Amino acid sequence: MRVGSVRKAIVHFIVLLTVLSLSITLVPSAFSQPENIKILSYNWYIDSLGGLVVVGEVQNVGPNTIARAIIGGTVYASDGTPADSISQAWAINLAPQQKAPFYMDFYSANDVADLELTVLQADATANYQYPDVKIVSHSSTVGSSSTDKGAYWVSGTLQNTGSQTAKKVRVIGTFYNDAGDTVAVGGYISEVVVESLAPSATASFKFGARDRNQSDVTPSQRISKYSLLVQVEEPVFQGIAPVPTPYEGSSSPGSTEAPSETQTPISNSDSAFPTELIYAVVAVAVVLGVAAILVIRKRGQPTKRKSSRKR
Repeated sequence: MRVGSVRKAIVHFIVLLTVLSLSITLVPSAFSQPENIKILSYNWYIDSLGGLVVVGEVQNVGPNTIARAIIGGTVYASDGTPADSISQAWAINLAPQQKAPFYMDFYSANDVADLELTVLQADATANYQYPDVKIVSHSSTVGSSSTDKGAYWVSGTLQNTGSQTAKKVRVIGTFYNDAGDTVAVGGYISEVVVESLAPSATASFKFGARDRNQSDVTPSQRISKYSLLVQVEEPVFQGIAPVPTPYEGSSSPGSTEAPSETQTPISNSDSAFPTELIYAVVAVAVVLGVAAILVIRKRGQPTKRKSSRKR
C-alpha cells in the first residue's frame, strides 16, 4: 500500500470513529441514572418490634422516566459498626418531577450515631403508566375507637376517567410534619385497591400511616399533611409521559379534598431529537462505517495487470 493510501485509510478510520462516537452519544441511555433521583427528606424511628425504620421521599429530577429507584442505607453505631439495608421507592415508571416514598428496615440497628442514604440504581425507561385513573375525593381522620385510637387514616374514591380498563391499581401515601419533612408512609404496596377498573368505574380506598400512631409520637413527628400517588400496572404506554400533579391532603384531619390535577407533557429523551430520528442517525452511521471499511480494504489490495512482454 502506498503512502497516500495509508494516509487515506487513517483519515477514513478517524472519521469512522468520530461518526460512531457522535451517534452513540445521541442514543438515550439505557443504563442507570442515579444522579436523576434526589432524596428530598427522611426520618427514622424505632418500630413496635424494636427495629429501626427509615422513611423518606425521592423525586425524579431528570428528563427521563425512571423504571425503579433503588436506595441503599448504612447506619453507624456509636462504636462505628455499620448495618446495611436496601429498599425500592414505592413507585414504578416514575415520571420526571414525580415524587414517591420509600420505607427501609434495619433489623439489627438500635444504636444510631449516623445514617447515610445513597441512590444505587435508577434505570431509565420509555414506558409510562395509564394516566387516567384519578382520585376524585379523599379525606383524613385520626382514629378514636379502642381498636384504632391514634391511627392516621386516609380514605377516598378512585375513578377511571379514560377509555381503557386499568389493572392492578394501587394508592400510595406520603405523610409530612409541619416542616414538610417525611415522617411516615402508607398505602397498598403488597396488595391492590382493585384488580380491574373499567372506564367510568369507581373504587374506594382506605389506609393508615404505617407505624405512626398519633397518640405516641413527638410533636416533630406528628402528621399535618399528606400526598397521594396512583399506580397502575396495566396498560403501559411508550412515548411522552403526562406528569400528574400529586394529590395533596389538608393539614386538618377530617376535611374533605376535591383535588384538581394538571398534566404537562415531558419528553423521555435526554436529547431534543425524537427517538426515531436518533435511531435513524445511528443506523446511517453504522452503514457509513461499514462502507468506509470496505473502501479501505479495496484500495489496500494490489491491482493485477496483464503483462505486455513478449516471449
